[in-house]
Formats: sequence, C-alpha cells, structure tokens
Amino acid sequence: MNFKSLHSNLNGLSFGKVGATLLFTLLLLANLGAQQEQFSQAQQLAVSGQHAEAEAILGQLAAAHPDYLPAALLRAHNFSWSGQHRRSIDAFQAILGQQPGQVDALAGLGYAYSWSGNADKAIETFQRAIEQAPDNIDARKGLGYAYLAAQDARQAILVFERLAQGHPELTEHHIALGKAQLLAGRSKAAKQSFEQALAADPSNAEAQQLLATARSQGAALELDIWGGYSKVEEDNRTGLRLLQALYRINSRYSVFAKFDNTLSLDNLDFVNRNSNASSLWGGALAGWNDRLATRLEYGMRFFPDRENQQQARLEQVFYIHNGFSARLGGWLAFSSDFPTEWYGYAGLYIPVTSFLALEPSYYYGQDGFNSVNQQRAVLAAKLLLPQGPEFTLGGFVGKADLGIEGIPDNISGGYLLALMPLNDWLSGQLAVNYEKGNFATATVVAAGLKLRFR
Repeated sequence: MNFKSLHSNLNGLSFGKVGATLLFTLLLLANLGAQQEQFSQAQQLAVSGQHAEAEAILGQLAAAHPDYLPAALLRAHNFSWSGQHRRSIDAFQAILGQQPGQVDALAGLGYAYSWSGNADKAIETFQRAIEQAPDNIDARKGLGYAYLAAQDARQAILVFERLAQGHPELTEHHIALGKAQLLAGRSKAAKQSFEQALAADPSNAEAQQLLATARSQGAALELDIWGGYSKVEEDNRTGLRLLQALYRINSRYSVFAKFDNTLSLDNLDFVNRNSNASSLWGGALAGWNDRLATRLEYGMRFFPDRENQQQARLEQVFYIHNGFSARLGGWLAFSSDFPTEWYGYAGLYIPVTSFLALEPSYYYGQDGFNSVNQQRAVLAAKLLLPQGPEFTLGGFVGKADLGIEGIPDNISGGYLLALMPLNDWLSGQLAVNYEKGNFATATVVAAGLKLRFR
C-alpha cells in the first residue's frame, strides 16, 4: 500500500475509529516490549545460575502469555538446569503436545532425559529431533553424550567424529570424541583428540587433564621402581623405597601390587636400629563413570619384633566439572599387640589454568605409637606441561597433641615431586621431602623410573 492509498483509507474512517486503532496499536507494542523485557531478564538470571529468580519471572510470563513459545522453552530449560528433571520433562512434553516435532523442545527433552539418567529415552528423543532437523548441532551433540552415558563408545565416536570434522574450531567436540575413544580403549586416538582440543583452546583445563590421562592409559602394564637417601637427625640410610606393578584390565578398571619400604628408611627408630618394617599391598582402581572413581587397597606390614600389622586404604574421587574434583579417603592399620592407628582426609583438585592446579587437603587421625590425635593441612601446586612433564610443589603444617614436656606439638615441611617423560615408554621420577617432626627432622631425596608397556 502506497502513501496515497493509505491516505484515502484513513479518510474513509472516522477520527474516533482512527484514534482507537492507534491507541490499540500503541498498547500492543508496549505490552510486547514489557513481555520481551521480562523474557530477557529471566534469560540472564537462568544463564547465570539464578534459577529460582528466573522461575519467578517465567511463571508470571506463562500465566499471562501461555502461548509465548520462547518463555515456555526457557522455563523448561531452567527446570533442567536447576536439576528439576521431572518438571523439565513435563514442561517440554507440554510444548510438544501443542507443537509436535518442535525441534528445540525435542532437543531440550533429550537433555532432560539424559541428565536424569535415562539414556535410552534420551537417545530416542535426540534421534526424533535429528529426523526433524538433521543439521541441528545441539541434538547431534546431545545424542553423542547420551551414547557416552549408555557406555556405547562406538556410536558416540561416530557422532563426535562428524561433529569434530564439521566444526574443528569447537573444543567441546574434540574433548567429547576423546572421552569416547578412551572408553573404547583407543588411548592413542584419544590423545590426538585432546591435543586438537588444546590447539583450539590452549587454556582448557579439562583437555589438559584428559590428555595426561590418555598418555597414562595407553599402557596396559606400568612398573615403578624407587630408591633413595634418607637423613633422619644425624643418621642416614640408603635403599630401595618402592616397587609397584599396575595392570589395566580396560579403560576403567586396573589392579596393582606394591612393595613399600619407606618406613624402614624414614623412621628414626628403624634407622637407628638398622632394621626393616616393609609392607606388601594389593589393590584395585575403578573408574565407574565420568563422575566417580574408587581406589581400594589392602596390605600387611612386617615388623622385626612384633606382630604383623594389617592395613586398609579407601579413596573416593568425585569429578565435578571441567577438571575440578574432590576426594575423600581413609587409612586404617591394626594388629593384636599394638594400638590401632588411622587417619581420614579430604582434598580438592582445583584447575587454575590449563597447566596449573592447586591441591589443598586436610588430614586427621590417631598415631598408634603415642595414641594421640594428629592433624595436618597441605597445600600443593601442580604444574602440567603440554609435552608431558609434571611438577608438584607442596607444603604442610600440622599438630599432634603429645603433651610431652620439651617435645614440640607442631610439625611442618615441604616437598617436590617431578615426572619427566624420556620417551613413549620410559619416564624419570624425582622426590625431595623435608619434615620437621615432633621427635626428629628428616630429609629424603629419592629417584625412580616409570616403565609403560603398551
């Protein structure tokens, strides 16, 4: 319609009708503006993790504008992001009841099923979304993650290979492909995927940590041997410290055995008497899924002049997000002729950059020799270089409630650990430790080799 015809049409209307029309139009525009403003505010809150605040606004929008699709989708996603998976599933299904085949709702429903632990339903829903929109990246990516959750490495690899080839600039696709390859036991291919992820985003902490995992999991058998020198007060001793063999059954489960002679070299009483108190251990490592891993050990410690001591150790690791993890554990030693000794601990692994992480931890327990409570706080910084070297520098302070006159209650010290890959199957290891204890000051310098047989 040109200006002349518009002018003619307006001339055909009464002034009152024109005014009413203009007023209605202005009110409609104002209402749409307020609606959009509310939606934008709710979107910012939801994305920033303020889910309850976002729901307060989205609930009002749903009541006032039940047919406003963007708000309905955001509300369903917000339920899912806040862990309310049942409400999210119901909300997405309500949208699909009105608009069957709505791709964003199907993809969102797939993620809600996946995060609620229903991998089969998630796979089916993502496949429906891809039938509607074959190029929808969110749906294809969600399908790959659902296959990962279902432990179907082959299908997950197929999905993420296509995504990584089609969008090589997106780090997430390379990381997910590497995880699927690790699940399939293809550690060499996984290593290449994580290296591609770091090429796209050198600061990605998760890719850096997974690259280190891929390097270590490439070996079916690992052997460690350590020897060293210990100076305890004015006495010193040199000898074998540790022998360990670890066998990987598959990408998730490993078993190991070790001979531990560190107490013989580092304890003042055994150094003075030139006697030994070595231990034999057996254990298993289980990576149940991407979120949970367990370490379980049992051993015997052999003393020269008393009953042998049984030992047990349990550690649980929780992988939380983007390399951040928490661990809880404990150790117990007992025999028929000596007080039981134990300690429990909690720690965090906090990625700071792609190559640097902090490891704070706290230990609390009871010493069998003195039957007193002890505690220790540890802070370490771990440096992971892209070529493979690892360095850990740490310090600790602690206290033992001895109550013995002339004997300090406080302890302190520091340590340095280094792992230096020499080639694909051999690495050198170094450890330096200094401790100012209650009864003695000790310095340890140890070196070792790690052999990986692929």
